[in-house]
Formats: sequence, C-alpha cells, structure tokens
Amino acid sequence: MHIGLIGRRGPDTFQANIGDGLTRLGHRVTYLGLGQPQFRSRLANRATALAASAVDSLEERLQRSVVRAAAESECDAVINTFGGLAPGTVAALRRNGTPVALWFPDAVSNLGRQAMLMAPYSAIFFKDPLLVARLRDTLDLPVWYLPQGCNPRSHRPIGEPGSRRVIAVVGNCYPSRAVLLRRLHDAGVPLVVYGAPPPKRVRDLLPPRSHTGHPVFAQDKAKVFREAAAVLNNLHPAEMHGLNARLFEAAGSGAAVLCERRAVLGDLFDLDSEVVPFTDFDELTLQAKRLLDDPDLTRRIGDAASRRAHAEHTYEQRLPQLLERLA
Repeated sequence: MHIGLIGRRGPDTFQANIGDGLTRLGHRVTYLGLGQPQFRSRLANRATALAASAVDSLEERLQRSVVRAAAESECDAVINTFGGLAPGTVAALRRNGTPVALWFPDAVSNLGRQAMLMAPYSAIFFKDPLLVARLRDTLDLPVWYLPQGCNPRSHRPIGEPGSRRVIAVVGNCYPSRAVLLRRLHDAGVPLVVYGAPPPKRVRDLLPPRSHTGHPVFAQDKAKVFREAAAVLNNLHPAEMHGLNARLFEAAGSGAAVLCERRAVLGDLFDLDSEVVPFTDFDELTLQAKRLLDDPDLTRRIGDAASRRAHAEHTYEQRLPQLLERLA
C-alpha cells in the first residue's frame, strides 16, 4: 500500500517510527506534513495553533496543503498522529474514498476541543483502554485500543547495562514530574534528566545540576536507557489506564524500567522480572535503591525487557492491526 502520514516530523518521533515500521512491512510511505506552519520558536508555534483553533475556517485553510499532498501522491490510505486535524480536513481526505485513521499518542488531557470525535475517521486508535470503552459504549464511535511500541533499529541494547549508577529520566519536565524528582533527590536517589530545557518555573523545582539541558534521540537515547541503573517512567497524571511510548522504548533498549502501575501494565510485561512497577513514593524509592545497589539485577531485568519488547511490542507488530481496520 501507499500510505500517507500526517504529524510532526523529527528524529525518533512517533510518526518517524510508524513510517519506519511501514517501510519495513513493505509499504510505500509519503509524509504529508502537519497542516500548520512550523517555526523554530515554540511561542510562535503555539500562537499559530491558538489562532487556528479559534477560527475554524483558518484551521481548514492551513490544512489544505495536507489534503492536496495526499491527492497528488495518490495515497491508498492515510494515518494521522495529530489530534488537531479539523473534521472538514478529514472529510476532504476521504472524499475520493481514501480511508483515514487517527492514532492518538497523548494523554486524555491533550484531547483539546475533541475535534477528532466529530471527524469522519475510518478508525481511531487510543493507547488508553478506558477511554476507548467510554467512547465506544456511549458514542458508538469506531475506536480501538492500540498501545505504542518500540523501533528495534533505534531502541535496542547499546552499552554496558547499569554502568552508570543513576536513575535516568527522559522526557518533558512538567510540574508533577519535577516535584517527584525533587522528592527522590531529597531521599538520596541520584538522577540525570534529559529533555528540552524546562521553563524557569519548573527548572527551579528540579534538583540542582540534574538536568542535562538537551534531549536524546534514537540510539543515543537507547544508550542512556541501557547504561542507567534504572529508567524512571512516572506517568502524566492524566494517563488513566494507558501507558506511554517511553516504556516500550526503554524496555526495547534493555533498561530496567521503574514504571508507575496502570491496569494494562501486567498484560504487556511480566511484573518484577521484565518491568519494575511502583504505586507510591515509598515503593518507588525502595525499588530504585534496590536497582542502584545491584547491577546484575539491572542487567537481568533489562535483558528480559528487551526480549519481550522486540518479540511483541514493535511498530511492525502494531501496524497490521491498524491497517486491518482500514482494509
């Protein structure tokens, strides 16, 4: 199939890993863009998004380039990872019979105006089974549960497991995460944080000198995961029953992942032997110090996690489930 992808491009993004998985499955991939201008300034991007969301006609005008690119490329199907695609844009994409799917990668707090629920998608996929159940039971929408995954070309064991006696954190530092990291620091847990520089109001909460000031991607990220004593995967408070991409990426990279408990965690990994769950701060601190004190435990759990992630949780294994709904 010739599949068009809509979403944010960049190294190791959700869209990039989907595209790689599709290519590995033998499909042809065309990147259709995002449907709104992208500036270097985060503030400019936010202002553009706000303006577009406030004026429906402006939003659809900005997204005409996506519709035009899909038509010119003669795509057999379109997969969108951007929750802000206007219902009129989805209708225009489907006008010639092209099936269109949304695979939404974020927590429920990022549903925004819920425009995707009014759009005529062929299928919508969420990573949270509770959200799927609510939307299907009450709205009868074409929604399905589909977790994210890892890309074995990037998320694979690189480096000596547990060679750095720190707990690694990779991702955005929103306030709830910053408060947790401060508590861990005060409890004597050594931390190193990778990600975009946080705003000052959050940065002041973080333990001193813990943030590297830069993100890591692909194999560089995999090396950070593998060489840490453990990887902390605390979840956004708005994650109800679902899990994030970081879990699968860190597991695929051979990390011992400290993951906040969610209902589906035990369905995806064996608890304690493939992933180390925690419910509260005391359990997290106990498990973190246990891994910091035992490099062999880090290795055993990381090796088992990588085997499971590569066997069952890659994008090449997820995507046929999505494409089947578009057939």
